[in-house]
Amino acid sequence: MERSGIYLLHEITVVDITRFNDHLISKTNTRTGKPLGQKSICEVMRCVQMYLAYLLDRDVLRLNPASHLRFNSPPKNTERIVFSQHEIRELYRVTQTVQERAILNIAYGCGLRVGEIVALNRDDLRLTENIVIVQKGKNNKRRLIPISDKVSQELRAYLNPLLLEGGEKDAVFLNSKGRRMQEWTFNGLLKQLIKRSGFGNCYTEEELTKIGIHNLRHSIATHLLANGMKLEQVQHFLGHTHIESTEIYTHINPEQLSALIPGVGT
Repeated sequence: MERSGIYLLHEITVVDITRFNDHLISKTNTRTGKPLGQKSICEVMRCVQMYLAYLLDRDVLRLNPASHLRFNSPPKNTERIVFSQHEIRELYRVTQTVQERAILNIAYGCGLRVGEIVALNRDDLRLTENIVIVQKGKNNKRRLIPISDKVSQELRAYLNPLLLEGGEKDAVFLNSKGRRMQEWTFNGLLKQLIKRSGFGNCYTEEELTKIGIHNLRHSIATHLLANGMKLEQVQHFLGHTHIESTEIYTHINPEQLSALIPGVGT
C-alpha cells in the first residue's frame, strides 16, 4: 500500500486489494524462483480479508473493502481414487490379522490422516467411552471421533495382546521391530490388502503407487456425504478448518457415486 502512496487504513479500496492480489500473482517464490501457487495467494488474501474484518469490529474502519470479495483455493484434482463401500467391505474381508483390521478401523472408520495414525497413542483410544482422540491434528487441532461398539471391540481385541507384548511404550501401531509404525508401512499394508482383494487387479502398478491411507480418508468422507450426513458434520469429523476443504468431496465422479453401496457395518 505504501508503494501506492497509501498510508492510512481507511484509504484502502477494493481496487487496491485487487491490485495487491495481482501483485502476488506476479511475484515469484524466493526459494524456487517459480510463481507463487494459487493456494498460497489465496491464503494471503484471506489473511488480508480477516485482518480488515477485525479492524471493522474494532471500529478502526467503517467499511471493510474486502467484505464482498471471494478468494477461493484452486480446485483440487477430483480424479482421486475413492473406494466404493463394496470395495471397503472387501478390504475388511481379506484382513488376516487384528492389526490389519484395526488399521482399517482407524484409517477408514475414523477418517484419520496418516500422520495422525502414526502419532496415535494407546491413551488416545478411550474404548470404554467409544471415542478416539486426535490430540494434534492439522494446525494442532484436537478432535474427538465417536466409534461404534463393534469397532471398539475390534480395537480392544488388537490392543489387549499388544499391551502384554510391550514394544514402544505409547504407540498404538508397532512395526515388526516393536517401534512406532511409520507412514510408508501403513501405505504398504494397504497395497497388500488391495492385491489380496477381488478388485486388486483393476489397478495398474502406476495407480497402486499413488494409493495410500489418504484414499481411505477420501472414501469415508465421500460415503458419509453420499449417505446423507451434512457437510458441516463431515467437516468436523475430518478436522477441516475451512469448509472448502470438505466441499471437494461433493464433486465426486458420477460413476463413483452410482457405485456406492450404503450400509457398511464398520
